[in-house]
Amino acid sequence: NWYPSAEFETKNARKNVGLFDFSSFSKFDLKGKKTHQELQKICTANIKNDIGKTTYTHMLNEDGGIETDLTVVCMAKDHFRVISSAANRDHDKHHILKHLTEKVNLEDITEDISCLGLFGPKSREMISKISKDDFSKEKFSFGYGKYIKIKNIKVWAQRLSYVGELGFELYVETNKATDLYNILIEEGKNFKLSHCGMHAMDIMRMESGFLHWGHDISPEENQYEAGLKFAISFKKNVNFIGKEALLKLREKKPNKQRYMFILKESKPGYPLLLHEEPIYLEDKIIGRTTSGNYSFCYDKNLSFGYVNSENSYETLKDKNIFIEVEKKKYPVTILEKSLNQKNYRN
Repeated sequence: NWYPSAEFETKNARKNVGLFDFSSFSKFDLKGKKTHQELQKICTANIKNDIGKTTYTHMLNEDGGIETDLTVVCMAKDHFRVISSAANRDHDKHHILKHLTEKVNLEDITEDISCLGLFGPKSREMISKISKDDFSKEKFSFGYGKYIKIKNIKVWAQRLSYVGELGFELYVETNKATDLYNILIEEGKNFKLSHCGMHAMDIMRMESGFLHWGHDISPEENQYEAGLKFAISFKKNVNFIGKEALLKLREKKPNKQRYMFILKESKPGYPLLLHEEPIYLEDKIIGRTTSGNYSFCYDKNLSFGYVNSENSYETLKDKNIFIEVEKKKYPVTILEKSLNQKNYRN
């Protein structure tokens, strides 16, 4: 019964503006003079000690497997906030603490801070009506965050997007979250704002080619296999965890490669694509799926999946490929790019 709701929510968020509840995100504050140095050691990307800068990155094990994906935010000099998925809270906390020195303090603030996500082409116009801050792309560029005031409520706003739309993550003390929510809902009436659930978020992130740890990436995959090498910085002069393994992996062909697939005949829920479905080239299994959903904006059944390194987009684009669900094979097309190509960074 969730399909009609997901259809309305995704289409409206792509056209107007949607409100997402991201409060369950795991949130950790790290403070101390060695914080930046320690984060550089456990993250693959180059973490900037630049107030407001947000960085998408990964933490690896010594074999180069992806232990988690996360956003690191510089709140102040030597004060960083780590944000990751809700399901990874204990896992990520344990991984970070295992590698931190005693000179860095970690505080779990997941319950203390709530997060509402405002996303859609009208999000900038809407938030400008309830705040005197400047939200223009010149003054508030993508990949940065800052404190703003919304009707006298202090909010940390970040310009990021897990759904492939212009928008803002709004972090607020949990005891002020209801007040912020009511303000957004009231102003949202003028912009056709809709509530959006996790199903809508999952559809939109897949349309945009964004991955989910635990399904699309895990310690069993590395960044080269997952198409995430952009989150690796060999230029920073740091021997980060997993670097030695990555240098070796860089020199050889990946064992597998991730792609997006769409069913040639698509209908919501038929078949119900989830994960771990076999991918076939003719009658030979060449891989498995990791995520599945239905896109109402593009009228397509979507799957992410890995195929072995003998295959590529060029070798598969004109071949007979299938995904098997409940012992029935469904013809699919392999995509070179994600369906949603909007420039949400402007």
